[in-house]
Parts: sequence; structure tokens; C-alpha cells
Amino acid sequence: MRPECIKAVTQAIGRPLTQPEIQGIENRVRRNMKQLAQTDPAWQSKSAADRLNEAATKSAKDLVAEADLKKKRVALTILAHDRIESYMQRFPDQPLEGLDRLLAFSSDGKSGIQSIESATRAIRDDALSGMLDVIDVTKGKFLGLFQDEAGNLALVRELHGEDSGNAAAKVAAKQFKDTAEQLRQRFNRAGGDVGFLDDWSMPRDHSQVKVARDQAQWVSDHVKWANRGKYMNEDGTPMNDQQLTEFLNHAWQTLATGGTNKLEPGNAAGNGMRANRGSESRQIHYKDAESFIAAQKAYGEKNLLELLTGHIGGAARDIALVEGLGPNPSNQMRYFLDAGQKATDEAKPKLADKTAKQRKRIEYLYEEVAGTREPPASAAIANGFDTYRALNVASRLGSAVITGITDQGTLGLTAAMNGMPVMQVFANEARMLNPANATDRRLAMRAGLGLNQMIGSLNRFGADGLGTTEAIAGRAAKYSQTMASKVMQVSAMNAMTAGGQRAFGATMMDTIGSMTRRLKDFSVMDPVDVKYLERLGVNETDWSVWRLAQPEDWRGVGDQVLTSGSIYRIPNADLVPLARQLKTTPQRLKDQAATKLLGTVLDETNMAIIEPGAREKAFMHGGVQRGTVKGELMRSFWQFKSFSIAMMMRHFKRAMAQETGWGKAGYMAALMASTTVLGGMAIQLNEIASGRDPKNMLDDGALGAPGLRFGAAAFLKGGSLGLYGDFLFSDQTQGGQSALAALGGPIAGDIESIFKLKGTAADGNVDSTGGNLVRLLKSHTPAANLWYTKAATDHMIFHQLQEYFSPGYLRNMRRRARKEFGQEYWWEPGDTTPDRAPSLGAAVGGR
Repeated sequence: MRPECIKAVTQAIGRPLTQPEIQGIENRVRRNMKQLAQTDPAWQSKSAADRLNEAATKSAKDLVAEADLKKKRVALTILAHDRIESYMQRFPDQPLEGLDRLLAFSSDGKSGIQSIESATRAIRDDALSGMLDVIDVTKGKFLGLFQDEAGNLALVRELHGEDSGNAAAKVAAKQFKDTAEQLRQRFNRAGGDVGFLDDWSMPRDHSQVKVARDQAQWVSDHVKWANRGKYMNEDGTPMNDQQLTEFLNHAWQTLATGGTNKLEPGNAAGNGMRANRGSESRQIHYKDAESFIAAQKAYGEKNLLELLTGHIGGAARDIALVEGLGPNPSNQMRYFLDAGQKATDEAKPKLADKTAKQRKRIEYLYEEVAGTREPPASAAIANGFDTYRALNVASRLGSAVITGITDQGTLGLTAAMNGMPVMQVFANEARMLNPANATDRRLAMRAGLGLNQMIGSLNRFGADGLGTTEAIAGRAAKYSQTMASKVMQVSAMNAMTAGGQRAFGATMMDTIGSMTRRLKDFSVMDPVDVKYLERLGVNETDWSVWRLAQPEDWRGVGDQVLTSGSIYRIPNADLVPLARQLKTTPQRLKDQAATKLLGTVLDETNMAIIEPGAREKAFMHGGVQRGTVKGELMRSFWQFKSFSIAMMMRHFKRAMAQETGWGKAGYMAALMASTTVLGGMAIQLNEIASGRDPKNMLDDGALGAPGLRFGAAAFLKGGSLGLYGDFLFSDQTQGGQSALAALGGPIAGDIESIFKLKGTAADGNVDSTGGNLVRLLKSHTPAANLWYTKAATDHMIFHQLQEYFSPGYLRNMRRRARKEFGQEYWWEPGDTTPDRAPSLGAAVGGR
């Protein structure tokens, strides 16, 4: 490093430099010379001394900025430390309980704080609500079954700064760029360090497996696709083919090894600050949109919508973590886990084992919330099981919409618990489900409501696979995931779920908006309302900001709907007095208030229309690695049980948190009564859709009281355990599975079905092997179980095949229905058309 450069840097930072610092600055100067060569058109015409001086000056400024950032991060870390410590002190006997509640939503209302999980979801959905045109352009045609290649290419062109001539793509590109920039700025306000890059267009995606297959081919392709203007030498001259090839070979090593080539033996990995995430240089630059698309097809593993929404989701998670835990969340969490465990062990040494288990559960929960779970041990094993589980969704949940009517029970109960007009919720639900009325749905989506269903999430059904396209197994996983998503779509399950979520969320936002118009501050509120808001984690600062926002008029849905958009439209000048008082900024106040509002609404929405969250996933999958046979078998065991787990972990916990015995009993009574009645309706509707008459609700069986057996089955159905209700009528389900196989999940049932292909003594003299095999194949045929086509496909296709391969099979089916379930068929098995309509009188013992 030249003396004049050292002098310039010394003057900038105000002290002498050490030798290691000089070496580091030399490396920094070289990097800056390359960056300046890319951005300064006159760079090559400058003298070598001028280039060095400019690069040195920029390096000095960078050092000053980094020093300032370091001080800022220290301050933010201290503030986060004090905030977390203060919160843990609310639970003096169980300090680890505070960490648990800080990480994930707890339904008992005792947290008094918004969890990091809730903040992540709120930030993500608020961001996605500003990208609806992006989703419209990328989601494809015919319910998303086919990608809109032209639309995708047009959007990629716009994102790369090219004119596509497509007005919709132009709008969508601006939406994504604006949203990504807003998230970048918010991340940096919390201590992040992601610089603005003029040439950054969109996230990249490289499959480690695909990249690793052929180094020479990958490098050759990227030499062809490279934006040569971004690959410069220090003197400002473009790299020649040999230099670029050498550079790309180094890049290939990093991508193909997943970064392990950079590890130094003996040094721990993975402890870098979360606040540094995203600050690494983007090393791969494509010359145009076509090159990017070609690279994605050859070496990527995600489609365009997954790339863009994945970037938003990752940014939201990082923001929530650094805002909640400070710039280095993992270190902060480790410190407080150690401190909490130590304090508990010292106070209760006899319970050390229990405390250790509690800590382990919190570690699993943190992995789920922070997204730090280990990658699959084997992508092939993980993809294989993902394919199987997604196929189960596609083939077995086509009638889930019938069971979904039980959501109305939790919807009404949660609305009542939140002081909302219950009938208004149901009225809004009808509006959201009206196919001729897209306006209300669009308003709700722009407020961040019901977006999971729009982007094709299968979170509710336990099909959260890798979504990769690696080799044959990966492509099968991808296609089966897509098929599962589309079956949920065409069955109307997604529409029903989203309709309920949007109706509840809109009504809650209207209720809160109305309260902010009537009530100035906590001092004039009813103590019950104050306690309710504090349980949700809403404080007086949040309330003060909410009151400054102007609610929106959504006509019949609500005329005082308070949204995050309402909050962000508050003039900064209106927030300056409050910001000065709290020593913060108007923008920070808006961020916190908007996230608190949407996070609160989404938390309660997921109580009303249950979707499993981080707590349920950590309970089911914590400590079991993906991509191992044990881990995948465990995930398969839990498939289709996540809803029931969430029901118990959320509503039962909320019931037990009521302050009085009568309150507990009242909550449980309301929950069980509503879901049981609706569960009974679901049972009967499913029987009719299957070609059978309704079950006799008055049949006492061996339980001694008329209706008790059906009531118990309806209760189980209301809790999404309707499969197990079949055992109240027989020792097997109507699909022929034993109780043990049904309890083990679809994979256990399939294994039993394979071993029982030869049939049982109950089949008489019928060789049921062929019929059982057809039944097994049908249970893995996508869309075969759609509620509005199930009876037709059964009778015109599958029954015919079963009888053909096993003569007498259908006779045994009818006999078993009469003997063990007391039912007749309104559409006889094997008949191509029904002889009569369903006998509704059978529900009360008639015929």
C-alpha cells in the first residue's frame, strides 16, 4: 500500500494504522478499484495514481461507515439484551418460559408481547400485499397448472432493466423492486448492512446438485451468459476469457460445495451476524433476461414466483429476528438459554432434567422460527418422501372441504372471544366467497389477509416439502407438490380457507378501527378492553399510532377498517412529537405499529381458521433431521395430524387459560358443541358424496344410549379426527384399515394394505387381491377423491375395476356396509347410475 494511500486513510479515521489493518485496506482497495471500474465510465482514462487515490478514499469512507455501524450494532445489541432480560423477569420462576413466548405465538393470552414468529408473518404478508400484480403475472394460467412463459420472461426483462413492452410486467417489476427496497431499508434500520446495488435485479437460485454435476459445462455456460461489463480487472480493463473462466471456476467451487470450500479447519462456522446476511457481493451477473432464464432452467430449482416470494419471506424473517433479538440473534438466544437454564437449575436443582428438556424444546422452536434447521441429510430420500406425502394430499384430500365446514365453529368462537360481531364475520365470509365479487377479496389481500392460499401454500396439510427439481426424484416431488396444490384449489378448499381468513381478518380490523375512533387512550377504556389489548402485546404507543391513522371504508365489509397501509400513510409530521418523546423515528414507529396490527390480526385469524405454526411444527419435527429414513418416517407419521395437534395446542390451551372454572367450562362447551354439530354434518355429507345413505344418528350400538356413538364420531370429526370415528362403528375404517394402521398415518395404512392384499376371512370365498389392489391404487390417484366427482368416479371406474379383478368384491362391500355400519347405498356399488336419491330419513333410523 502506497504511503499516500496510508496517509489518506489515516487522516480519514483519525489514528495510525496497524499492519493487519494496512493489509486489509490493500485488499479493500483492490475490491473498490474493481467496483469503481464497473460504475465509472471514465475509469480507464484516469491515471494509475488517480485510480489508487479514489479507491483509497472510498476505502477510508467505508472504514468510517463500518466503525459507525459497529457502534450502532453494539447499542442495538445492548437494547435488545435489556429488553429480553426485562421480559424474562415477568416469569421469575420459569425464565425460559419468557424465551419460549418471545419466539412463537402462545394462545393463552399470557405473553403480553408479539412473538418473532408473528412479526415475521406480519412483515412478510404486508410486503406480499404490495406485490399482488407480481403474483398475477407469475402464477400461470388454468389455476396455475401451466406457467405463463411469456409473462415470466416479460417480468424478468423488466427486472433486468429491459423494456418488455408488457404493461402488466412493468407494474409488477416496480412493485417487487419497491417492496424489496423497503425491506432492505427496514433491515438496515435494525442494524443490517445490505447496500443498495443499482445492478441488482432479482434473487438468484443455484441448485448445488445441478451445479456440481459438470464443472466444465457450468463454467462454459456462464462465460456465454455473463455480463462482461461486470467482470473487470483492477486497472479497469475487462477480464479476458481466461481470466473470466478462472473467476467462474472459483465461483463454481463455492456453489458446488455449498460454501464448505471456504471453511478453515478449527474455525466454527455459522456464527456470523444475521445482520450481515445479504451483504455478500453478488458474484454472478447475467447479460440479459434470456440468459438469466436459461441459467434458471439449467441450474435453478425454483420457479419465478417461488424465487420472488422466497426472497420476501427470507427478508421478513431476518428483519423480525434482528428487531427482536438484536444484530446477532443466535448469540443472543444462546446467551439467554444459558442464563435461563442456570437460574432455573440453581433455584430448582431437582428439576434439572426437566429444565434441560425445556431448553431443548426451545432450541427446536428457535430453529423453526429462525429457519436454521439442518439441510436434508439426503436430498434423494427427502424428495422421495416429499413425493409420497404430496401424493397423499392430492389423492386423499379432495373431499377435505366437507370436513372444512367445522372451521365455522372455531371461526365463531374466536370472533366472540375477540369481541367481534359474529354475524358480521359470517356475512363477510359470504362476500369473500362470492365468485362474482372479486373487489372485496382484492381489498382483503391488499391488507395482507389470506395470502397463503393465493401463493399455493400447503402449510395446513403438512406438505411443506423441499420443492426442488433434482433429478427424477426431485422432479417427481415438484410435480406431486404442484398436483397437491391444484387439487386443494379445484376442490374449493383453498377458497373456503382463504374466505374465512379474510372475513375474520377484515372484521377484526374493522373492530379495532372502530375502537381507535372512540377511545383516545388506555385511561378511558374499560379495564377489560385494556387487559385484552395488553394480552395481545398492544401497548399505549401502538395505540397512539393507530389513532393517528385514517381507517379505510370497505363498504359492506366494514367502514372503519384499520390496515397497515392506513398506518404507513400517516404523515411523518404527525408522528414527530411522539418520536421525539420516545427517542426514535417516525418510520420506526410506523413499522412497529403496522407489524403489531397485522401480526395481531393474523395470530387470531390462525385461531379462527387453524393453520399450524412454528410451535406445532417444532413439536412434531423438532430434533429429527430431514433426509434420514427415521426423520422422514416421523414426518409421514404426523401427516394429516397437524390440524388436530394445532387444535389441541391452541384452543385447549386458551380454554385452560380462562380465569374462572366457569370460564374454562364455557369455552370448552362452546368449542365442543359447535365443532361436534358441524362434525356431524360433515360425516353425513361425506357419506352422501360417497354414494351411501346418511348414518343413523340414533343408533346406540354397544354404547348404551341413542346417538352416543354418532355423537362421539361427530366430536372426533369436529377436531379433524374423523377417521378414528369410524372405529366406533367397526374395528376397521370403511376403507378397511385397522385402528393401529390408521393411527400410524397414511404410510402405515399403505403398508398394511400391501400385506393384506390377499384379503381376510371376512371376504368369504372371494379372491379380493385384485379389488384390494385397485383400492390401493385409487388411494394414490390424484383428484380421485374430489367431493363432487367421487361418487361418479367410484361407480363408473373403480368399482368396475374391482369387480372385474375380484368377482364378488362389490357384494362383500355392500354386505359390510349393512352389517358393520348399518348403511345402505343410494348409488349401489357397480351401478353406473343411481337408482334413487339419498334417503335422508336414514339419519334418524328410517329407510
